[in-house]
Amino acid sequence: MPQATTAILLFSRSAHEEALAKSFGAGPAGDRRVAEALIRRTESTLQRSGLPVLRSDEHSQRGLTFGERLGNAITDAFATGIDHLIVVGNDCPDLTARHLRAAARMLENGRNILGPDHRGGAWLLGLQRHNFDRDRFVRLSWESDHLLEELRALYPAAESLHRLADLNQIKDLRRHWWRLRAYFAHLAVLLLPPRQARSAGLQPVSILGQFSSPLRGPPELA
Repeated sequence: MPQATTAILLFSRSAHEEALAKSFGAGPAGDRRVAEALIRRTESTLQRSGLPVLRSDEHSQRGLTFGERLGNAITDAFATGIDHLIVVGNDCPDLTARHLRAAARMLENGRNILGPDHRGGAWLLGLQRHNFDRDRFVRLSWESDHLLEELRALYPAAESLHRLADLNQIKDLRRHWWRLRAYFAHLAVLLLPPRQARSAGLQPVSILGQFSSPLRGPPELA
């Protein structure tokens, strides 16, 4: 059987580490439940794409900065012999298997791909092994609102997908709740204040008894 030339790289911390890095305001155990739900949703979507999936988390990542860890993970993925790589994280619940299959077709037709988010970053990268420059890639302004423009400068001929939202804080989940409720209804008591849960037709009965009080959101970043 010929080796697959296109694969997906899920670049994601484990649920425990993701909950520590991104406070969703539901307490340690509640934050972990939210992170687990986001990761399970993403894993299910990747499986439905029918493409091979590689996983990179804190146990296999190498590097001091985000850019170094991601660049090394992509280099390792290409070292397995694949020619095209679709890179995603766990924080875009609007990601679908259709997006992934479309990205695979574009890559196999010789195009790099950018999936822009609403923060100046990207929810998906589609990269070709033959023109991936790890050193230039690592030096981009990762985790900043300048990233997308730098990616476009690095890959000027890249195809752009639809702009989608990513989720990093509890305010993001609450803002997009009506679109996301089918995915995370079982976590409504952790993600929504009681009044908003009732208005959504959900009973504010805690699935984790210690989190029955109103939620406190994370502090705003300056």
